[in-house]
Amino acid sequence: MKNSQNKLTLLLLGVIISINALHSQTNKETSIYNLFDKAIGKENLAIYNGSRHVNYYRTIDNSHSYYFSNNFSIGNLNYEGQNYNNLDLKYDVNNDVLVLKATGEFDYLGINVIKEKTASFSINNKNFINVNYNNPTCPDYMNGYYQEIIYSPDDVLYIKHHKNRGKIIDNKRISDVANQNTFDEFIEKNDFILKHKGNYYKISSKSDIIKIFPESKSKIKNYYNNYSQLEESDKKIFIENLIKEINSTPSN
Repeated sequence: MKNSQNKLTLLLLGVIISINALHSQTNKETSIYNLFDKAIGKENLAIYNGSRHVNYYRTIDNSHSYYFSNNFSIGNLNYEGQNYNNLDLKYDVNNDVLVLKATGEFDYLGINVIKEKTASFSINNKNFINVNYNNPTCPDYMNGYYQEIIYSPDDVLYIKHHKNRGKIIDNKRISDVANQNTFDEFIEKNDFILKHKGNYYKISSKSDIIKIFPESKSKIKNYYNNYSQLEESDKKIFIENLIKEINSTPSN
C-alpha cells in the first residue's frame, strides 16, 4: 500500500513539473496541485514547518491586529516556488506574519509561515507579495509583505498594511480604579509606494503624486477636491482609485 502511494506521489509530481514547463497556472493545474497535496497528506507539506502562532494581545470591540479579519479565510500561497491553494490563512499586519491554520488533530492552532520562503499569497481576493523575495531592485525602506495592485506595465501600487497599537482602559467592568483592565486597540495606518517606470516613490500627500505625474496636475487636484471625504474615511480606497484614474484617462 505504501509503495502504491509513493508511486502515485511521484506520478503526480511529474505531471505538475510538466505543466509548469508548458503553461501558466490554470484551473486544471490548480486541481492537480490539490490532488497532489491530498495524496501526500497536508500535514506533510513544507508550508507547515513554521513556528506556532501566538496572539499576545487582549482586545475588545472587534479590534484586532489582522488584515480583513481575525478569522481564517480561504487563500492561496506560493512557497518555495510551489503554489498551494484553498488554504486557511490570516495575515497579522502588526507583526507582518502570515498565519496558516494547522490540520488534523491540531487544527485549532495557527502556524507562522516562514517569510523567507514565501514569494506571495492571496487572501480576500487581494494579492500580496514578499518584496524581499528574489527582488534585488527593492528599496531598503521596503520590507516584508505588501499588497500589490498592477495598473499597467509602468505603474504598480504597493500598500503596506499596518495598524498602530494603543492601550485602552476598560473602566466599565471593574469599579475599583486600581484594578482597571487594560486592552490593546489597533487603528489602521497604511503606507503607499508607487513603482512608476521602474522607480519607487513614497506617497503620502497630493504633492508627492503631482511630482510623479506632473502632466496630470490638474486632474490630481480635481480628484482631491471632489473626493476629500473619501480621503478621510478610507485613504486606501482613495489612493487606489486615484492611481486608477490617472492610468485610465488621458492627461490634458
